Amino acid sequence: MGETATMVRRRHPLAALLLVVALVTAACGGGNGDGDNGDASGGAESTETSQPGDPIGSGADDPFVAQVASYELVAGNDQRFLAALAGNGTGKVVSFGKVDLEFFYLGTREKPVDPPQPKTKAEAAFFPVAGQTVDPAAPGPREANPSEGLGVYAAEAVRFDVPGFWGVRVKATIGGKAISANAPFEVVAESQLPFPGAPAPRTEHPIVGAAGVDPIELDSRAKDGQPVPDTNLHSTTVAAALAAGKPTVVVVSTPVYCVSRFCGPITDTAARLADRFGDKVAFVHLEVWKDFEKKLVNPAAKEWISPRNGVGDTQEPWIFLVGSDGIVKQRIDNVVGDAAFEAAVVALAAS
Repeated sequence: MGETATMVRRRHPLAALLLVVALVTAACGGGNGDGDNGDASGGAESTETSQPGDPIGSGADDPFVAQVASYELVAGNDQRFLAALAGNGTGKVVSFGKVDLEFFYLGTREKPVDPPQPKTKAEAAFFPVAGQTVDPAAPGPREANPSEGLGVYAAEAVRFDVPGFWGVRVKATIGGKAISANAPFEVVAESQLPFPGAPAPRTEHPIVGAAGVDPIELDSRAKDGQPVPDTNLHSTTVAAALAAGKPTVVVVSTPVYCVSRFCGPITDTAARLADRFGDKVAFVHLEVWKDFEKKLVNPAAKEWISPRNGVGDTQEPWIFLVGSDGIVKQRIDNVVGDAAFEAAVVALAAS
């Protein structure tokens, strides 16, 4: 690929859209602020917001809104599905407990399906973002202030049988009332990023101490003359680690410029895990930006998170777990809590 960097469009699913909107709404005085210690329902009037025949898409006046937070969903594969739920304009997020998911096939642009075709169902459990001290087993679901616990609802091993446009209906009981909210999403025919079961890119990239490299290209935190932090994440290349037959964790993130604000906590967690498991597993952080002001992506990051067909957005953060055989074993998009990240590393080290 040489040194040609990629121009990138910036669009982020709910990790930025819904959760950040909730934070902004709270900061601007909408709904109850973080200091409100009222009832668990947040005082919102929760009602059933959709019926089986309703269109798949949240209405502007619904008391709750849903958004799919998964980055890339691929037809014909079991994979993690992420969705988030929040009060509509209240500054509250929905946290803890479990919700039910109903999936509908909507067809394609050329051949839409009307009415939506019911497909499958799943149960999703609350999944906190990294860097928080929260009890994921706390009672819920309930409306909460963002400071009480941010996260998504994750369902494991969800399979979509055909590519195209889909919808999800998120259903829960909040404050004693049954609610639902809908969100559309797309399922692609083929993964455009490294996928479990496929060979990992043997990426060559600068490491700490490389001559002629601006430290900020290694880590966006190395600004204004600051040294590259977490050198345990920047001491080897992906190519060298895989050539040595070492299981490798590749974290692609931009701690300073992350749209969702999840990159920093995930990178911090990776550094802590590298201190603990570095003798068994190699840890590599790839900074997304070669030049943030010019919106140029690092060539190394491009190999992992830019769609190969050039269609779609470059999104972060991503974590890829690669076995000693050089095959991608697992990938984690957008949201991962500290405990889940550690469990994935432990499983990789034991494989």
